[in-house]
Amino acid sequence: MSQALFTSMTGLNVAQQAINVVSNNVANINTTAYKSADARFATLFSNTLTAGNAPTATAGGTNPKQIGLGVKLEAITRNFNTGSFLSTDMAGDSMISGRGYYTVMDASNNVFLTRDGAFTLDANGDMITATGNKVLGALGVANEEASQTPVHIPQSITPTVSGADLTTKELGDLNNAKFTAGTIVFGISDGTNASADNDPLVATIPETDVASAKTVSSFASAVQTAITNAITEYNSTHTPTISAGVSVTAKSDGTLNIKLTSGDAIRFTNQSTSNFTTVCGYDQVTAADTEGVSSKVLSYVVSVEPEASPTNRTSLSSYSIGGDGTIEAAYDNGDKMTVVYNDVNGNFEFQYVTASGVNIVADDVTVNQNVLSSSSQLVMQLATVTNEAGLVSRADNLWTIGPDTGDVTYTVAGQMGTGTLQTGGLEGSNVDLARELSNMIIAQRAINANSRVFGTASSVMETLSQLGR
Repeated sequence: MSQALFTSMTGLNVAQQAINVVSNNVANINTTAYKSADARFATLFSNTLTAGNAPTATAGGTNPKQIGLGVKLEAITRNFNTGSFLSTDMAGDSMISGRGYYTVMDASNNVFLTRDGAFTLDANGDMITATGNKVLGALGVANEEASQTPVHIPQSITPTVSGADLTTKELGDLNNAKFTAGTIVFGISDGTNASADNDPLVATIPETDVASAKTVSSFASAVQTAITNAITEYNSTHTPTISAGVSVTAKSDGTLNIKLTSGDAIRFTNQSTSNFTTVCGYDQVTAADTEGVSSKVLSYVVSVEPEASPTNRTSLSSYSIGGDGTIEAAYDNGDKMTVVYNDVNGNFEFQYVTASGVNIVADDVTVNQNVLSSSSQLVMQLATVTNEAGLVSRADNLWTIGPDTGDVTYTVAGQMGTGTLQTGGLEGSNVDLARELSNMIIAQRAINANSRVFGTASSVMETLSQLGR
């Protein structure tokens, strides 16, 4: 009879554990990105009175006789479904719509995962959580190791000259803009003769000419000389020759304008100087094209958070987070800075756009190495795990990798199975209050029932102890 006491005690214990789980869920009903838990139960060992027998030719079989020894807490499972979007209208708030976790790092360089996207900037421009953990920037779209570099938004920059005539500006006045040497491959026609694609002209822009070019106009002259020399060299080895001329002039926005002065058409097919990537693949410029074709804007260099204090320094005015986790910083003068993914080298690169809409070459955004060492700092790192149920919950809405978590991949939003970001709000708790209150009542009734069994068993034992008096 004493076994009934112990069996009902197991029922009381697990019912109390179930109420503890419900209590924690209800307590976190307003916790950002909280994932509700469920208590699951399983039977304990059974006391086998008889194991049962198989049937024979003369007798039927018998079934086992077993008395269960109670119940145990089998597991506490998490519901990892995404919670509802709660609008906050805060620039630093975001929610992962789908799978994935933000990655943050504490002062001891320990990396944690979180779904809580309530981020702000500290005095240095680093993105942080409410408890001061650094939000980490991505290394790429698929990495096995977490980045150790926090997301950092430059608080000040020295912008390029914009809205002015750049034709005669010295490179030093253009924040050290640079020209590049290289080659331009093209075909040309004068109406009677044309260089074929398999016999193209190659204009070489020597490094010496680039080094001596101090203004956009002088660089334009060097390009025109290179194209003219290429036509002359072609005519020295071909019959009939080509009678055509090309004019290269500097425009006020820093681009080069290329058009025919004589001849029928010119077609660009390749280039190796970064100033002409938009010319590459351009079908052709004919004599009727009075506007010609423009080169890419010069490769300006933008100094980020300079140590000096130039007169054209401008400060951060606002920032926004994109659906892919990239951050766009806007400055007082209307310039903007963000990052773009380069499919060729697999890296994130700076993209800087002036207030007048001039795109600046990603590779030429220079950085104060003590403050901003890589472009990954303007895109947030997300992580995915094989088994979310294996994560270990910590305080402050944080998770750590557990022994059964499986593989972890560090990526960006929208890649490797992660969801995209919804900005201007946070993920709410996924606790279903009606379900939790129902579970609480069920657990309460389980306690009542097991208490009755315990009381009954106790009364029976008391009665037995009175026999024989």
